[in-house]
Amino acid sequence: MNTLDLIQSGLALVSVPFREKGPTSRGWNLRENAINTHQGALLLDGENVGLAHAFCTPTPTCAIDLDNYKESKKWLAKEGVDLDQLLRSTDAVVIWSGKENSRKLLYRLPQDVGALESKQVHGPDGTMMLEFRCAAKNGTTVQDILPPSVHPTGSQYQWLGSGSPLSIPGIPNSLLKIWLNMKSGKRTCKRPARQSSGPCTKSATLSLNTPRPETPREIAVVKLLLSHVSADCGRDTWRDIVWAILSTGWQCAVDLAKAWSESAPTRYQDAAFWTVVQTFDPAHDTGPTLGTVYFHARKGGWIG
Repeated sequence: MNTLDLIQSGLALVSVPFREKGPTSRGWNLRENAINTHQGALLLDGENVGLAHAFCTPTPTCAIDLDNYKESKKWLAKEGVDLDQLLRSTDAVVIWSGKENSRKLLYRLPQDVGALESKQVHGPDGTMMLEFRCAAKNGTTVQDILPPSVHPTGSQYQWLGSGSPLSIPGIPNSLLKIWLNMKSGKRTCKRPARQSSGPCTKSATLSLNTPRPETPREIAVVKLLLSHVSADCGRDTWRDIVWAILSTGWQCAVDLAKAWSESAPTRYQDAAFWTVVQTFDPAHDTGPTLGTVYFHARKGGWIG
């Protein structure tokens, strides 16, 4: 199976630099730049390959990104979804990056639903646990790296599951219902909103996103927290902290995030930074907040 096979099955692809997790070219997330022809497939030789979910045909694809399999399994179980059953399904198409405790399930979205805005669910520790991935709020696509691309750590992405990426199954109704309820802001269970874990933690998560005034004191606090967090960290952690800083809505937020990112000069890449900034969605009510920065600062030795 090669990139041409994937294209002929209706998948839209994007070029990603070798050993990178995301595209760096401007406008990669626009429909007109998706790769879906034989000639375009030639451009992917020697590159990592991403799946442009929103632009696939005849219907968009999506990924259920299990960034923390153990916590995701518990969260989904409370929603009536057996994660292990989904992973063992005879048509399951699964991607593994080599990262322990993580998986991605690929599905097709229904024709009458179309591309859905991506939604994140954060675990009890404030880090991203589970993400429903397809499109950004503005209609552009998000992407997921496909095997046999190479992860920044040097491990190779692998296909798992019994299904074929050339015949991606439709998303189960149970998962689609959760996603649509998140899209509409409805709750998917009747447990108390103040509960500290599980699918009904939405109110608790939102409480961390209360806007803070952009005052010298508040800015100084965030700078102090960031001084205890190494920017020489994994890409997902780095992205979440950048988004957490941007969640303040401060005019200086981008400058704060850039200065912190540049404190790891051997890892910092300007194009990657601006891609993360451009894909930040302030409407994600379950996205990273300053609570994420506090969590990592405490891990780094900050006491407060």
